[in-house]
Amino acid sequence: MRVLVDKSVIWCGCIALALLPGPPVAAGISWLLGALALSAACTLPERARAAIVVPVAYLLLGALSPWSVFGAPLLVHDLVRAVARGSCRAWLLPACCVPVLAAVAWHGLPLLAAGQGAIVSALAAALAVRTAQGEAMQRRLHVLRDDLQVKIGELEDSNARLLETQDHETRAATLSERTRIAREIHDTVGHLLTRLVLQTKALQLAHRDEPAVVAELSGVNATLNEALDSMRRSVHALSDEGEDLATSLNVLGSRCGIENVAVRCTLDREPPPAVSRCLIAVTREALTNAARHGRAGSARVVLAEYPVFWQITIGNDGAAPAPERLHDASGMGLRSMRERIESLGGVLRITTSPRFTVFATLPKENP
Repeated sequence: MRVLVDKSVIWCGCIALALLPGPPVAAGISWLLGALALSAACTLPERARAAIVVPVAYLLLGALSPWSVFGAPLLVHDLVRAVARGSCRAWLLPACCVPVLAAVAWHGLPLLAAGQGAIVSALAAALAVRTAQGEAMQRRLHVLRDDLQVKIGELEDSNARLLETQDHETRAATLSERTRIAREIHDTVGHLLTRLVLQTKALQLAHRDEPAVVAELSGVNATLNEALDSMRRSVHALSDEGEDLATSLNVLGSRCGIENVAVRCTLDREPPPAVSRCLIAVTREALTNAARHGRAGSARVVLAEYPVFWQITIGNDGAAPAPERLHDASGMGLRSMRERIESLGGVLRITTSPRFTVFATLPKENP
């Protein structure tokens, strides 16, 4: 829009320049309209090269006629704008204007018209410099805006990851407290109930000659055994609920020492506690080894459920162990991972290209 306003002002100056010597001649009108058409072509954004070639051609051909000075300001504007944007060398401007000036001097164009042409050309050059500076400032603002948008997106992603990590930490703390409570109940209440069962049995032996007392003690013993079994079932259920696989994997990812760990867990239902504990242990071992020995900067943990098995994939960009250590599975905790997986009937597979990756598959029905 600013370029169109500039050229409108210059066009008015060119018309005044054409009318100054007297009635316009056909040659002057032709050069003026030709300059207008060529300048319009230079304005099209898809013709960046034309903004240099067309003004240069017009100003060089201007040596053929002094009337070319009428349209020269329009092309001077385009050429100066190209110079200010760095699209061409600055020496092109005076080199191209010399032919027009020589034609004006040689053919004896009125001094007033020549002076006005110089003034309008100078105005066109000043407007071109101002417009080019404004365009450069606008481009810098666009670049700054794009950078800010990228940084805002990165901050939003970081904030989302922090909130997700905070949710997992809160969930992990809740589950840990639940497990602690289950352990306390098992160690205290369970111990007291077991002691009461033993005491009632001892009393039954002590009063074995008193059938009525033995019968009462048998009822008490049965009630205590029922309470003990109920307590154990509740403790086991509470302990099992304290093992949330997705939460545990995310907490391991945030605490393993690797800067960037992506965790994706797609399960229709929670695996059995033994499977969950095995997968958590294997993931902990793999991430710890990747951080400590492989010096990994990023890792990815993917847990998926299939109709007949669970599969976990743990990949990282760290250094792989030596081939001899990899094949005998004795280095970097690989032996312990393999033993854990095979104890549940699963299979462990390790690849080193393109990333060091641990694949563990556990069947849903152990043999």
